[in-house]
Amino acid sequence: MSDGRKFGVPRLACIGLLISCVWFWLCAGCQSDGSVSVEGTVTLDGQPLAEATVQFISETGTTAGAVTDKNGRYVLTYVEGKRGVPPGKYKVRISTARGESETPDGKPIPAVPERIPMQYNAKTILEFTVEAGKRNVANFDLESRGQIIQAEG
Repeated sequence: MSDGRKFGVPRLACIGLLISCVWFWLCAGCQSDGSVSVEGTVTLDGQPLAEATVQFISETGTTAGAVTDKNGRYVLTYVEGKRGVPPGKYKVRISTARGESETPDGKPIPAVPERIPMQYNAKTILEFTVEAGKRNVANFDLESRGQIIQAEG
């Protein structure tokens, strides 16, 4: 007489585990608040672009951003340090410019000029559509050809 067990595991437990695995696979990259993980690499003339600011801006004004590491890699951060961004179409702006600032102990940090042409920031042509339920990898291979606009101030 069979009690519905195979290898000592109840049949319902196996079905539950299978459903959980499928659900996890379908929601790969999804956050509980509906945001989706986005990561990628930024290069300039084929070389990793370190310390560049990457911003994703939606038509509704939703913004997410990140700063690239020494290998040009980034992972978007949305609200309050949460990783990801809501699904949708985004304009992407990439910039290296930074204004003057200071260290926590008050030592000045000089401004950094823009190295990226305006077609990637002030007048960006870059776009990316973030999709729910999939791994979103947004790599940007930029070229230094083009007009560079320096921020005033």
